[in-house]
Amino acid sequence: MLEVKSFDRKTNFIKWLAIVTMLIDHIGAYLVPESVLLRLIGRISFPCFLYTTVQGTKRTSNFPRYIIQLLLLGFVSMPVTDQTFNILFSLALFALSMKDKRLILPCFFLSYFVEYSLYGFILGWTIYFISEENKWIGLAGFLLLQFSSFPSIQFYAILALIPIITDFNPKLVRVPKLFGYAFYPLHLWILRLLQSFLI
Repeated sequence: MLEVKSFDRKTNFIKWLAIVTMLIDHIGAYLVPESVLLRLIGRISFPCFLYTTVQGTKRTSNFPRYIIQLLLLGFVSMPVTDQTFNILFSLALFALSMKDKRLILPCFFLSYFVEYSLYGFILGWTIYFISEENKWIGLAGFLLLQFSSFPSIQFYAILALIPIITDFNPKLVRVPKLFGYAFYPLHLWILRLLQSFLI
């Protein structure tokens, strides 16, 4: 019982980390485009969202509803994202492939057309292996993927490994259900509005 509570706190912390680093990243992208530091910090966000997607897919009692909610939020986000098929579509494809292994190949090919492309799909599977299957195979895949992206700023997604592989699980306010995903279109709409006034 104690292990479950500890695990829940870890996932909750990673959800908060994903949300905060995503916000920092998008403040940099939309309001302070000259700040490389903000974009670098933002690289932590996507692997954290993949980790929470692994946990969400594993724990949800209604997977079809989980996927529909991801896709609906993805469509709501489309008018304000630079990439037509945004990160929520990336997470949905990964979740589908994780839930039904027969969908791995079609989801892999479809991921070419969404944000983070094949890189994001493969990264999701390395995180799945780290947390659910063989940690060392997952780590090897994760590191290989990140080092292959060097010197791109995306390399700094490697920093997300720290919370993913450690047992750091501070007691924080619980992230409301789906808030992490719903925050995506919400904060983008607000930042786009601010951008139109400030820049």
